[in-house]
Amino acid sequence: MNTTMERTRETMAHAVADLRSILTSGTLGEASREDVLGFAISVGDMLRQAEAAAIELTSVIEKRSATAERFDVSSDCRSANEVMQRTTGVAPTTVKRWSRLVATIKPARVLSSGEEKPAEFPALREALTTGAIGADGLEAATRPLREIKDRVDAADLAEVDEVLAAMTTTTGAPVMCDTLRDASLRLATDLDITGAEDEEEKAFRGRALRLGVKRNGLVPITGQLVPDVAGALSVLLDSINNPHGQPAGVKFRPSDESDENADVRTMVQRNHDALGTILAAVPNAPDMPLNGGGAPVLVIHATEDTLRAGEGWATIPGADGTGTDVPVPFAAAKHVGCCGTIQHLTSATNGRIVKLTIDKRVFNTDQRRAISARDRSCVIPGCHTPARWCEIHHVKEWSRGGETDVDNGVLICWHHHRFIDRMGWDIRMNDGVPEVRPPDWIDPTQSWQPTGPRAAGRPKRGA
Repeated sequence: MNTTMERTRETMAHAVADLRSILTSGTLGEASREDVLGFAISVGDMLRQAEAAAIELTSVIEKRSATAERFDVSSDCRSANEVMQRTTGVAPTTVKRWSRLVATIKPARVLSSGEEKPAEFPALREALTTGAIGADGLEAATRPLREIKDRVDAADLAEVDEVLAAMTTTTGAPVMCDTLRDASLRLATDLDITGAEDEEEKAFRGRALRLGVKRNGLVPITGQLVPDVAGALSVLLDSINNPHGQPAGVKFRPSDESDENADVRTMVQRNHDALGTILAAVPNAPDMPLNGGGAPVLVIHATEDTLRAGEGWATIPGADGTGTDVPVPFAAAKHVGCCGTIQHLTSATNGRIVKLTIDKRVFNTDQRRAISARDRSCVIPGCHTPARWCEIHHVKEWSRGGETDVDNGVLICWHHHRFIDRMGWDIRMNDGVPEVRPPDWIDPTQSWQPTGPRAAGRPKRGA
């Protein structure tokens, strides 16, 4: 056995044993701030160097598996990928990533024609092998450059490679991946001035938005957005999820009693609900095209029995992009029905329409303006969704005789409107002013609280 390799393996085994003893002893949790930070820095050094070794190993095993030696077969594996899986315990996708990075930093080589092909990103390869960057850093630095390498001068690309590699050794601390990515993207953009039109054309050919088939109560959505559309959507999502830069949440108990937060949604769930808010507001926008002479309206169908029972299933036509009726819980029908127009259609046995009635429960522009001035934002305390993004909720349900009037309407965001019954919130009007009562886990006293601009400071206790 190679003496150097043997000594290295012994040294690595001792390092692994030392790490294992620290993790199993529990001393890390009791260590000082300086010791924890120093340990983290050392772990980072080892991690980057280990990733560099894994990438180099992947390269060696792939090359030797492609020769008569068949390293993979002689190791009782089907492929080089399986060799790396069995020796390192990582997922096949991780090995594929290492293989992709191997291709990124190919060394210089002589082609069959006798022409020498220069190395790809030799400076960044050196930064990887010396542990200045790891797999994430290498990918962050090279991804923008790989996209333009066939359109720019090789000498310019080599210069950018040197600049990025120098960034990794400027200070003693490791450079953050976001910093490398931003710098690489900026330098690539400066080099590839003429490539903007090509990228725009390619992006427009690839833009897509697809609605899948409903499974387990959800309709998958996939696609690719051009950057300006993605940016516009991101701004809207941010404005709804955190419209005033304030953390969402509802707190009625003193801080020493509880630190509960009513909004337990994940960020992806918040993004979903924000999209629902946007889509609910869009149909009434002045520039929206008409559909059948009116603003586009989602129609939900439910049978008379379902309406009477207040539970069961309704259907939404074309909700999964197939054009068929998709069953949805009646709660969805109730939510949309609170904001829209309900049509009652009676047909004779031969299909002839014998009766058509339209019950309008939509608050008009003047009513919405007045309610917005009164409530300012969603009436659920701690939710700061502004009036322009809110729907209007009938406090006394329209189906139970509630009127479409300012004294029976309150602002409420899509999320709270959609799940108001499930969340346990109650809303009432007190002399034309809305009040809310939170679930008992938020306020065990179950007291009614003022909303919006009337809720100054800590809400008063008492019914």
